Amino acid sequence: MIADWRDLLNREIFPFVEYEGYEDKYPTKDIRMLDKERAEELRYVSGVLFGAFQRAVEVCQQCGESFLADLEIPPQLIPYLQKENPLRLASWLSRFDYVLDKQGNLHMVEINADTPCAVVEAYYGNMVACNHFEVEDPNHGEYDKLCNWLNEIFLASEPGVSISTGRFHRRHPFLFSCFDDYPEDLATTKFLMQAMKKNTMAVEADDAITFVSFYDLAVRNDGSILLPDGRTANAIYRLHPLEILIEETTPEGESLGKDFMDGYLQGRYMMFNPPESIIMQSKAFQALVWALDNQPVGMSSAFTEEESAIISRYMLPSYFARDFSPEKIAANAAWIRKPIWGREGAGIEVLDRQGVKLVKDVDADNIVRRDSKDDMYQLFVDQQECEADTDSGRLTGYQTLSCFMLGKTPSALYARFSPEQIAGTEAYWLPLGLQ
Repeated sequence: MIADWRDLLNREIFPFVEYEGYEDKYPTKDIRMLDKERAEELRYVSGVLFGAFQRAVEVCQQCGESFLADLEIPPQLIPYLQKENPLRLASWLSRFDYVLDKQGNLHMVEINADTPCAVVEAYYGNMVACNHFEVEDPNHGEYDKLCNWLNEIFLASEPGVSISTGRFHRRHPFLFSCFDDYPEDLATTKFLMQAMKKNTMAVEADDAITFVSFYDLAVRNDGSILLPDGRTANAIYRLHPLEILIEETTPEGESLGKDFMDGYLQGRYMMFNPPESIIMQSKAFQALVWALDNQPVGMSSAFTEEESAIISRYMLPSYFARDFSPEKIAANAAWIRKPIWGREGAGIEVLDRQGVKLVKDVDADNIVRRDSKDDMYQLFVDQQECEADTDSGRLTGYQTLSCFMLGKTPSALYARFSPEQIAGTEAYWLPLGLQ
């Protein structure tokens, strides 16, 4: 019997079990058991919240640039957020993140709607862990659902599209792309590509669905995405944050990001996730949802009764900087200040009512992110502690529970473990079993 279950992970599928610069392996040595009621709660709440968030995105699209400016959406991106996408959903693959308070109550703290990672962990690695520990996998069957959903995306890129039409063929493939010198992004991108290929039922799937690094792509004068072999893409999955992509330039200083987005607007290709996912991705989006759900008496709500009840119960009071004052929060509470474009915990501060820092800063030197002009404020959750076995021994820390969304359908569950309440790049992946 293998003593360390992590040795069972296929490094071709999951190459970042060991990560350069970190002494410990990324997965924990043990598995965390999750009861069925909690798993059902995560999926139910995520499904309702996604419906509410989709509605809030539509409000943003209808109300013009003032709402988008509040979310600090890059002005260069705004022209691309009104184009209707084939699935009519703001995000096609997203992930909700939750923390547990001292009483064990769930609180949603973030949605990763533009470029969610942890796909390999949830849809592959968790199965390996559960098989080793001989426990039920909470994600049983979810990989097949992922494959089916990706097949829907493949077919939705153009009405009536199929391999036999020749639209997806050697000339116009569905392109998967990322910067290939970042192991996690590369593994995630190729994992999703293989999942899409699984259900194409086509002999020529390798021609119709392909990977090319961002380093090797070009944008033609007509806005088409040019592959090194001369083909042009009919669709692209891009694992690169849109708020950063829009400002990319060529070595000569030419506007690469704008040219790329112009091609999308002109209908040269379909984008996965669509550009409007950036609206949900903004940290300030939660402040918008909270404001929409707390309209003055007499104003109609933007949400259904069910959505409003879930928002009140599972979301945290959240405010734009201009609307926040410590008096809004109870005297014994702390509050959290988040940069609107922070990632991996970078720039987050936890403060008491007098503005004194309570949690140390996350080391953000190597985190790629857009600079934020402003912050949003949110009630801080003092989290429930837990323990996990790591290569450094048994550590005390905190867990973040997550639920992936395939469009508007809740899917695989995932967990992180961090010695710190604000999880950064030092966080471990914590496999989940069902009890």
